[in-house]
Amino acid sequence: MKKMLLFVIFLTFAANAQTLWLEENFNYGGTSNPDITVVAPSWVRHSGTQGPQYNANGLTYAGFPGSGIGGAISFTNGSSGVNDGDVHRKFSDSVTTNQNIYVFALVRLDSARATADYFLHLGPYTIGTTFRLRVFARAFGSGWAIGLSKSTETRVEDSVNVLNFNQTYLLALKYSFNTAATNDDQVTLYVYSSGVPLAEPGSPIVTLGPVGAGTTGDPTNIGAIAIRQGTNTPSGRIDGIRVGNTWGIIPVELTSFNASVNGNIVRLNWSTATELNNSGFDIERKTSNGEWKKIGFVKGAGTTTTIQNYSFTDKDLNSGKYSYRLKQIDFDGKFEYSKSVEVDVNAAYNFELAQNYPNPFNPTTSISFSIPQTGYVKLSVYNLLGQEIKTLINRNMEAGNYSIDFDAEGLFSGVYIYRLESNGMTLTRKMTYLK
Repeated sequence: MKKMLLFVIFLTFAANAQTLWLEENFNYGGTSNPDITVVAPSWVRHSGTQGPQYNANGLTYAGFPGSGIGGAISFTNGSSGVNDGDVHRKFSDSVTTNQNIYVFALVRLDSARATADYFLHLGPYTIGTTFRLRVFARAFGSGWAIGLSKSTETRVEDSVNVLNFNQTYLLALKYSFNTAATNDDQVTLYVYSSGVPLAEPGSPIVTLGPVGAGTTGDPTNIGAIAIRQGTNTPSGRIDGIRVGNTWGIIPVELTSFNASVNGNIVRLNWSTATELNNSGFDIERKTSNGEWKKIGFVKGAGTTTTIQNYSFTDKDLNSGKYSYRLKQIDFDGKFEYSKSVEVDVNAAYNFELAQNYPNPFNPTTSISFSIPQTGYVKLSVYNLLGQEIKTLINRNMEAGNYSIDFDAEGLFSGVYIYRLESNGMTLTRKMTYLK
């Protein structure tokens, strides 16, 4: 019996309207290392004797694209000359024109000192000693308070919200870079304990600038992010750093794209973890020596942080090799192509019963099968007690490939068995219904 062929690729669409200067998930393996610059050469220690270290335990935050990927970077307080130091990583390009710089990061503190000190900041592309968008922490009540300074001026602190130790927060920072005057830049800070805002709320907990006492003038460029530890810094971890020119922290993230071949039918399945302004997907196909052609369109989910499953079936194909790709289209017309996947179609029919898709499902799923010769066909669904609960097909059918939808509305959640019978042959598979 010829088995159904399955081709899978994993990829991520870029956020079309967003320039992403830096994305750091600290995916450097499963062993902690006291020197982040050894594990990840893109980080450079620019001061002190010992900077923050690589920690194999990353941070998680529901709905954030960088959640649960790889490790994190740890920082701690300590003695001067022992573990004081700063590390930084450059952006992919230096920012020198009027625009907003958005920084997103997951932060989890273990402890903080009574004296506030900063542990995260921006700097110029060639790092110096005048830093920007400095993020502070100090012990506050039973937890800690967060503060912000534009540069070297006195910080502005959120004295209302007590942040908890050992809890992961999403920091959203904004540096408004302007070149019109020497002291017109502005910085803002947002902090979230749950959820991922899909657009900038406009109500930060701290705003600073454009003019602030003690500032040394605005920089000519911003091009690096830095993490530091010293005698008064807090102790904790940072993970999931993203730096870009828009609030769009949720791209269309395609987590899987696969093509299954069943006789002369190709079924495409793909899933997204998140979507931002996604109008939908053009389905494109080409033969070995042909050009890409649009063969269909599947509507997207717009903007969402919920996993979405999609499928498309291409039927009645001649034998040969075919390539497929997705063209993800935003509502404003911008688009991005996926990588392609190639399949080899053989029109010869075999007796096959495919795994239902999606699986698990709620409340409908699709069951595909093929029969090699004309004859009586029965396709039924049973519970685990062996009781037949629904007959989907019970008739004579010609040889070929088929697909039928099953609606489990009214049934209990659980595992069910579906069975295909034809010309004395039987195939069964399991499927899971989750309400």
